[in-house]
Amino acid sequence: MIWPFTKRPLPPLDATSSARRDTLVQPKIDLGRPLADMRWCVVDTETGGLDAQRDPLLAIGTVTIEHGRIALDASQEVGLTQAQSTAAANILIHGISGSEQRAGQAPHDALLSWLEFTQGAPLVAFHAAFDQTVLQRAVREQLGLSIAAPWFDAAVVAPLLFPDAAPHCRHLDDWLAHFGIAVYARHGALADAYATAELWLVLLQAAQRNKIDTAQHLRGLLRARRWLSVN
Repeated sequence: MIWPFTKRPLPPLDATSSARRDTLVQPKIDLGRPLADMRWCVVDTETGGLDAQRDPLLAIGTVTIEHGRIALDASQEVGLTQAQSTAAANILIHGISGSEQRAGQAPHDALLSWLEFTQGAPLVAFHAAFDQTVLQRAVREQLGLSIAAPWFDAAVVAPLLFPDAAPHCRHLDDWLAHFGIAVYARHGALADAYATAELWLVLLQAAQRNKIDTAQHLRGLLRARRWLSVN
């Protein structure tokens, strides 16, 4: 029997992966810089279900925003190999076939690549709590590390800046339609990260119009809103 508080042993790493993990730098991020000068990494995950604590992580898509625009040459999509592919109904949702799942990168290698790619940038997602939980769990179980970067939730920021639209904008597609953002595809990790990045650009511009000049200022408003919602 494994007690609930017993740490699960980490998977063994080859020498190269172990060196990459040991030299990985997660620098402190300066949230006091102007919003327009920040480098952001917009993230989306595809999973084998809706349970962030248990269902397998299948793929991570990341799109970079630099100097107020999407850096088209700075994006990443990694697939994590699965010992067993997910059910057919789940494949219909995320579109990652069984053969693609079994042909992905070793989980530790995919996660190392993602951590190296995103280091030094705050992370953005739509309904970020899910992606954050999934990634924290995977990084902890595979590498024994913790993600130090701050997260920003576009699903929380959007209604804060556009309260009149909030009643009829619940999902990412709703906000994209509200702002007339056309997307080339949806429901893949990279495609959804790109769609969220386009929305994040709109939100950054709105924040600056509202005299929210730094990520630290934006984070403070989000914390105040969360405190008000539970009191």
